[in-house]
Amino acid sequence: MRDLTSVAAELFLERGFDGVAVDDLINRVGGSRSTIYSHFGGKEGLFKEAMIRLCAEVAKPLEQLNVSGEPADVLPRLGRQLLISALSPRTLALHRLLVNEGRRFPDVAQAMWDVSYGKAVGILAAWVARQQQRLGQGLSSAVPAQSLAEQFISMVASNAKLRAASGLASGPLSDGEVDEIVSQAVTTFLHGASK
Repeated sequence: MRDLTSVAAELFLERGFDGVAVDDLINRVGGSRSTIYSHFGGKEGLFKEAMIRLCAEVAKPLEQLNVSGEPADVLPRLGRQLLISALSPRTLALHRLLVNEGRRFPDVAQAMWDVSYGKAVGILAAWVARQQQRLGQGLSSAVPAQSLAEQFISMVASNAKLRAASGLASGPLSDGEVDEIVSQAVTTFLHGASK
């Protein structure tokens, strides 16, 4: 079943949901319609399983990051990984697919969100909450940890990801460009925009 799910994921990314027929999958991997229907309940179930696995795969580098320490150390590391992950070709393809199919398959969109963006927000929010609990040394608790996590991720990745997903970016960012985006986001996050 893993081969079938992997092949299905690649085809869905390449062609979209409507562009993939069950027979395409059977021709590539073997098996039968009854196998797909008994294991996944049909093409929709296979789509959901394939996309959730793919999102979990894309989110894995974030889960493996060491998110402990001082903000000036953690935020650049986390920001860099977030931006690199957000701009990977697989993540961009997943983003396009989610935008195209999210309304039709809201449960799939929610599941994809939970194991990718939602997971990144959760990891960062947990760290922010620990920082907020450090009396006089941590981050301000004036804004909830969840909101701060969402804002940091947005500062790091939203603009670059939207430009790349829409085709406005001319190619991958250089290491220097990645570092500059992350540095500006970290500075804004930690010190705000006021003088």
